Amino acid sequence: MISLLIISFGRYQDVLETFQCINKYQGNQVELLFLDNNLERKLETALSSIIESNSSILFKYFHTGENLGVAEGRNFLIEKAQGDILITLDDDIEIEDITLLIKKVIDYMENNAQLGALAFNIKNYFTRNALSHEIPHGNKKLDFSQNLLTYYFIGAGHAIRKNVYQKAGLYPKDLGLYGGEERDLSFRILEEGYQILYASNIVIYHKVSPNGRMSKTQENFFRYRNQLIVLNRYMPRIYRYSANIIWSLFYLLRMEGNLKNIIKVHYELRKLEKYTISDTTLNYIKNVKGRLLY
Repeated sequence: MISLLIISFGRYQDVLETFQCINKYQGNQVELLFLDNNLERKLETALSSIIESNSSILFKYFHTGENLGVAEGRNFLIEKAQGDILITLDDDIEIEDITLLIKKVIDYMENNAQLGALAFNIKNYFTRNALSHEIPHGNKKLDFSQNLLTYYFIGAGHAIRKNVYQKAGLYPKDLGLYGGEERDLSFRILEEGYQILYASNIVIYHKVSPNGRMSKTQENFFRYRNQLIVLNRYMPRIYRYSANIIWSLFYLLRMEGNLKNIIKVHYELRKLEKYTISDTTLNYIKNVKGRLLY
């Protein structure tokens, strides 16, 4: 079975439109697990009414009464999922053909036992062009019109085998509500000997809705903090040092951060438990032309 996982916070209209795309699915039964991270239970009736006539979709709605955030929200659904392959989607995306998307995911997974995760081709909903910050590779000059092995995936659209979660673990719980969780899990997937493939022909369109997001100042801080937590947790010492310098300068000069936050983050890093990746994983990242210094 295939499991589709979606969490949502503050995007009522966006998630309704996403469900309308998913409701076009036809084929063997899939389960659709939805976590409503809003404080009030407002989405259940509207979402159920969209899906209820589609016998190919087994819909399960969850609401805890609190915002679990991205990482813990996904973990909640992963543990509930019954599928062998888990497809995670953002709540503000458009899919032109969900049936074809699922077929492609299955084909990729069935034809490559080493494949642990699929990173989707995420494009801007409005322009239909690539979203640079959602290209799952540090080297943005590569040819992304072709499939290629990569070393991380993007949260808006990806697929991971259930047994890979069981081996590599779930998303980290120390990153707060947003940011860095995919990079963290990606390191552990690679450490288990799996590959991550960017699939150019699995396309979704992301609205990057401003609804339900933290302020830009908060977002920049968590992006800076969480990148350094993840890189310091897994990368060898020389790359930890380079990342700390480069990201701190970038946060201070380009993201309009402040020195107080930099000191705060570096204090956290001193207490961080390290799980340095193996030479095998480091060589994999090098071989796929991954970014090492930051």
